[in-house]
Amino acid sequence: MPHDEILTVPEAAKLLKISEKTCYDWIHIDGFPCVKIGKCRRIPRALLLEWVEAQAGKRGD
Repeated sequence: MPHDEILTVPEAAKLLKISEKTCYDWIHIDGFPCVKIGKCRRIPRALLLEWVEAQAGKRGD
């Protein structure tokens, strides 16, 4: 799987093993790595994984 792959929200949810609803909620979080293309949201895979690692490194949440 290429590291620069662009994911749909359902694909990102599957990758992270979370519900699609949770992922749709996350796309509205400031700093969440997604882009709007027309009416669609797309998530760069590499940036998503970096974001998840950064969230895991935060304490007190």
